[in-house]
Amino acid sequence: MSKSYLLESVKTKTTWNVDSLSLSMRDPLFRNSAFLVLGRLLNVGVGFFFWLIAARLYHTEEVGVATALISSVTLIMFIASFGFNFSLIRFIKISGKESVLNTSICITTTAAVVVGIAYLLILKVFFENSALIQNASYGLFFLLTVVMHSIYFITGESFKALRDTKDYFMQNTVLSTRVLLLFPLVFLGSFGIFGAIGAAYLLATIYSIFILSRRIKLNYRIDRDYLKKSFSFSSGNYISNLLYESPSLLMPPIILSMIGKQEAALYYIAMAVSSLIWIAPMSLSASLFIEGSYGENLKKNVLKSGKAILIVLIPSIFFIYYFGGFVLEIFGQDYVEALPLLHVLVLSSFFVAVHDLFIPILNIKMRISSLIKLNFVRFCLLLGFSYIFLRDYGLIGFGYAWTFTHILLTVITLWLSRKEGWI
Repeated sequence: MSKSYLLESVKTKTTWNVDSLSLSMRDPLFRNSAFLVLGRLLNVGVGFFFWLIAARLYHTEEVGVATALISSVTLIMFIASFGFNFSLIRFIKISGKESVLNTSICITTTAAVVVGIAYLLILKVFFENSALIQNASYGLFFLLTVVMHSIYFITGESFKALRDTKDYFMQNTVLSTRVLLLFPLVFLGSFGIFGAIGAAYLLATIYSIFILSRRIKLNYRIDRDYLKKSFSFSSGNYISNLLYESPSLLMPPIILSMIGKQEAALYYIAMAVSSLIWIAPMSLSASLFIEGSYGENLKKNVLKSGKAILIVLIPSIFFIYYFGGFVLEIFGQDYVEALPLLHVLVLSSFFVAVHDLFIPILNIKMRISSLIKLNFVRFCLLLGFSYIFLRDYGLIGFGYAWTFTHILLTVITLWLSRKEGWI
């Protein structure tokens, strides 16, 4: 075989690979997924370094308390979202972008204020020794963080709905400032960690509103017609998403109260490291929902997403399982104790993937009642198993609860998909 023939063959294959990559990036599914992956990769990567530095600067108990505060803010944000993060993607083409975005931002921001105040009042009445209410300025900053996180979240979903995932990536870039803010706030203890995140959300929110105002006219008016059209979809997804997100967000306070502050920190770090696996799969699922909402072929995109998720998931699981100990050791020797939990979480990823791939499918098909039932089962199983296993086995008990829940959920999902013809 001649040398010139080999060179020509290599050149042809290289050209074909470049052309194939170019064509893939023209596909909205993969183009949006690429920026979503970059955004999530940046957010998770910066989050990794954030907790790495926090673990070095702050005591383990302070990290544990901070995780409970941050989880509380995120839970309040989800409560105040009312499902509009799903509806603005699903209805932006149907009802018009200005009506959908202005209505979503206005309602969720107002709700965040109300729910945040209610949360602080509950703490004051029932938990007088809470770190949040020992100082009024902390309480006000907590409320501000809740509101900024809510606006940040809904504007990020707006960028996705507009297919401006590049702006979603930039939004996460601004949020990265939270790492630098850890250093000057170390004297505040656990609230220093929380304060760094709150200040970063403020900066990212200001940036997001500025960029979004260049895309649409922000008038903060509520479109009642859009509310009527989307009510069933929004309310159904609200309940479903709350059922899906709340167990993980409730877990730091639960672990803190049941087995201790240090264990709450170990749980949070183990979950943070295991979340590295989900950067690409979650981005592909989100992109599947976006493209399906624009009327793209569902079956074709499901197959593409499923194959891509499997290709990314296998090496990610291998890497985190075998090198997770080294990653945890970077945080500090104390955090290596979370390795057994990390191993269990990593190995359960295949079962989690099955459930998470069905969420965008059911949303596109508007099968919200089925989604609520599915996530209600997950909610009950995960919290129920966690309570039992945490009490009997300690921190690793959550890993057992997480695995058993998603094994059972996979069986239920596959059975229901065949029975009801979801795919």
